[in-house]
Parts: sequence; C-alpha cells; structure tokens
Amino acid sequence: MKSKAFIKDKLNLLFAKFNNIKIRYEHRIPTSSHLIEILPFSLYDQNEEYMAFESEFESEFESKFPDENILFISEESLSEIRNPEVQLGYNEIVFNNKGPKIEFIIEGCSSNNAIQSSYNYALAA
Repeated sequence: MKSKAFIKDKLNLLFAKFNNIKIRYEHRIPTSSHLIEILPFSLYDQNEEYMAFESEFESEFESKFPDENILFISEESLSEIRNPEVQLGYNEIVFNNKGPKIEFIIEGCSSNNAIQSSYNYALAA
C-alpha cells in the first residue's frame, strides 16, 4: 500500500469515529511531507481517544514509510494546507472576501420605517 492510500484510509476512519471534525490533507512531493489539518483544536487537548488514535496513526505511518514525513496541524499553525487533496467535514462553501463592503440603499425606506407602498428600487452608487 502506498503512503497516500494509507493516509486516506486512516483519515476516513478518523472522520467516521469523531463527530464535528474537519480534516484536510495535502501531500508535498518536494519534501516528501504529508500535512493533515484537524479541526477543531480542542481535540488535541480535550479528547484522549483522539490523541491515542493520532499517536497510533503516526507511529504506524513512520514504521511503514520511514523515508516520508507526516505532520498534524490545526488552527493557527505555522504550516498550512494550500492545495487539499482530501477534505472531510467541509459541507458548506465559505467565502472569505476581504474586499470593500457594499451596501444597497432602497429609496423610500429607512431603518425606522416599513417599506412604503410605492416601491422604488433605485440603487445609489
């Protein structure tokens, strides 16, 4: 079994075992590194069952694939997933737009009044 297939199998087991977990995985070929992001961070310090699973996963990986690296990361880690090959638990699309906020003004309506009977949807720019 190749390292990527091994990791993907283990990640599917991990995802099935824990509720409300998010997982992303990326393989970086130049450094023979496998990055696994696990969210939320509270799993690392509040869930002994998770910690045992991760420890066993890491030990088994290192014994089977000694020439490769595996790194578990979480929120605010210095390393980050840039091009995930696997995403588990990400069912929603989130846009993190940092552009200017655009507000629409409906003429004839204020925050204190209900919309008046003569609707005029002219937008102010």
